[in-house]
Amino acid sequence: MRKVFLSVILIFISHICSAPNIGFRIEMLKFQSLYGLINQRYHESEFSRFVNDLGSSESGNNWLSINLIGCFGEWQFEESTLNFLGYRKITLKRFKANPDIFPRELQLKALKTLIRVNLLYLMDYEHFIGDSINGVVITKSGMIAASHLGGAGSLQKFLDSNGRINRKDVLGTSISGYLKRFRFYDLD
Repeated sequence: MRKVFLSVILIFISHICSAPNIGFRIEMLKFQSLYGLINQRYHESEFSRFVNDLGSSESGNNWLSINLIGCFGEWQFEESTLNFLGYRKITLKRFKANPDIFPRELQLKALKTLIRVNLLYLMDYEHFIGDSINGVVITKSGMIAASHLGGAGSLQKFLDSNGRINRKDVLGTSISGYLKRFRFYDLD
């Protein structure tokens, strides 16, 4: 009986320790594919949530909005920013006359382009992610929002000065305020 028991255990162990079969490999590939899809959808939903909240903060999600200093659209673009991004025909004067020249879909496209440009400017500042400056934890989403508020240069000065240079826009919103407010989004 002892020999039979040991034989069964050895057969069982050798079966477990053998190389995975083709079915196992196929199941693992399916799992990896599903995991990748779920991960992609998660990050898309986080980006969508971030964009929606940024629009809410900037204009109350009103794509027709024009503020006191002439920034316009849902994400309050300056004319000079749009010009830099290549949208030279979209001006405040033209937007006031016909808002359909800059519909929400085009505004979203411009925002995505601006985010990519700002991230390029901030590549050398990624090492700040996870640090805390004046009680504010630096995150990628916070950096994107702060650079949208005051430009990548203003954020760089904030980070380089360890928070001593904390510029505000004309409405009183500070770089550190946006870093703090928009720090909870997973935008990797």
